[in-house]
This record gives sequence, C-alpha cells and structure tokens, in this order.
Amino acid sequence: MKSALKVFASLVIAATLVAASSAVAQTAAESIDKPFIHPKWTGVWQGTLDGVPAVTLTLADDAGEANGTIVFHAIKKQDGHAFSFSTEPHTLIHPQMQDDTLSFQVVRGNGSAEVLNMSAQLRNDGSIAFTCSNCGPQGSKAELDRMQ
Repeated sequence: MKSALKVFASLVIAATLVAASSAVAQTAAESIDKPFIHPKWTGVWQGTLDGVPAVTLTLADDAGEANGTIVFHAIKKQDGHAFSFSTEPHTLIHPQMQDDTLSFQVVRGNGSAEVLNMSAQLRNDGSIAFTCSNCGPQGSKAELDRMQ
C-alpha cells in the first residue's frame, strides 16, 4: 500500500513538473513573438504641416512589447492660415522591429476596413522618417521629431 502511494505521489509530482515546464515554454515562445522596442524609440513623435501638427506617433514598451498609437490630423488652409479640422486616432497593429525600422499597420477607419502599411525609420539625427506605403496613390512621407 505504501509503495502504491509512493507511485501515485511520484506521478502527481511528474505531472506537475511537466505542466510547469510547458507553461514556461509557452511564455518564452509568446515573448519571442512580441517585438521589443529600444528605449531610444519610446516617446511622442510629431510631424507638422505648415506649422500645425499633422501626425503624432506615440511609442511605448509596456510589459516588454512594442505598442503605441498614431493620430492623423486633417489640415486645412483658410485665409492663409493652416489649422487642424479633424483627428483620427489609431492603435498600432502587428508592430515589428527590424534593425532601425519599426513597421506596423492601422485600419483606415471612417467605415473602411482597409489596412494601411506604415513604417518609421529612426535616423542618426534622432528624427523619424515616417512612410505610409498605401496612403493615397503615391503613399505619403513625413519627418517626425521627438516631442517627449
């Protein structure tokens, strides 16, 4: 009877160890899939058009995962003055880091399900070269400077 109890206890311990090692392996695999963003990237970046904010990119590394938001400001000129007349905020989807470039997607919004492909390349001078490859017929580009 004691030997049966020992065998049962050994099986319970073995099952517990297998479950624990499986959980550790799963956590490690999940962390590999989450892109890390270097602290030099984190912060608020902004591009302007005629002195008015046109795009604001906020990047963070919360819980070891690159994430952030991007806000587009529609700019209008009236009587020689530029102003923002609407904003469109988005959450970064599928962020991926490769060397000095962060690639991500956003859903266009305003009733559209179109996915826009964007990238941000960190330059040596500390600015970001922002590109949206499928925003409009020729895409769009902007230079973003760190605000914070």
